[in-house]
Amino acid sequence: MIKVVIADDERIIRMGLKALNWANCDMEVVAEAKNGLEAIELINTIKIDILISDIKMPGKTGIEIAKYLKEINSKIKIILLSGHAEFEYAKEALEFGVFDYILKPSTPTEILQAAIKAKEQIIKETQFDDYVEELEQKVTDYQNIVGAKIAINNDNSQDIKKILEYIYNNYEKALTLQVLADQCHFTSVYLSSYIKKNTGHTFIEILTSVRMFHAAKLLKSTNLKNIEIANKVGILDSRYFSQVFKKYHGQTPNEYRKDKRIQNMSITNYLSNTPSNSKNPNSKNKKPALSSANSTPKSNAVQNNSDK
Repeated sequence: MIKVVIADDERIIRMGLKALNWANCDMEVVAEAKNGLEAIELINTIKIDILISDIKMPGKTGIEIAKYLKEINSKIKIILLSGHAEFEYAKEALEFGVFDYILKPSTPTEILQAAIKAKEQIIKETQFDDYVEELEQKVTDYQNIVGAKIAINNDNSQDIKKILEYIYNNYEKALTLQVLADQCHFTSVYLSSYIKKNTGHTFIEILTSVRMFHAAKLLKSTNLKNIEIANKVGILDSRYFSQVFKKYHGQTPNEYRKDKRIQNMSITNYLSNTPSNSKNPNSKNKKPALSSANSTPKSNAVQNNSDK
């Protein structure tokens, strides 16, 4: 349930606000403050989701409270109540991240509607935070390929890094396990086992991860057609490219291109913001950063059966 705090130096207003039908909106008033200093103390001591505050109070004004919330990077949504004389004052408060302000005299409906909008925003942000937290594991998975897992086997760390570097530098070519094995002077069977042992991932998982990263980057930074992007990342079949991309991201290439959440592409923010099943942030059926080889569609346009 969303937790609300009311701050106003007039007792009758606090009582009126507290008497609103908060429970019907899945919200509850957990505390009151009769001045700005008490409001600051509550912010620092209890969990608050929404703060409804008068704009002018003893101790600290509503604007000063909003400024403080911004300084501590708080996610509390603050709604200011303002008399007509303080209208310009209220607009200034928007600079400090005030969610909304309501002119006095106001109706219960106006106040509850503003609080409901704040609640909806809180829910969206919470879902997205949970979603990003889960995706952070993808960053760890990817970093393990070139970092932590390699460090476990120090004797082979330089060799595996060279192998991975070759993949990263040649992903756009017709790269197969056999081509890589020839480059490294290994048999394909030995190389496949060697990569898996030292990274925890298969050759095709690593190659797919790199290709999907660069495909996503091109979708965001260029106006190239999907088939052109597919070719640039080493995939000749546009239908297969779309299948792999959607399986990897939970979105088609066109949907991903339109997703406004991801702008500045780097390997880190790409993996930490990949919108798998973005239409349902709570979905439990999300793909890992490196898709399972068994779940990746087979296509001779990219790999042959020896690339395991």
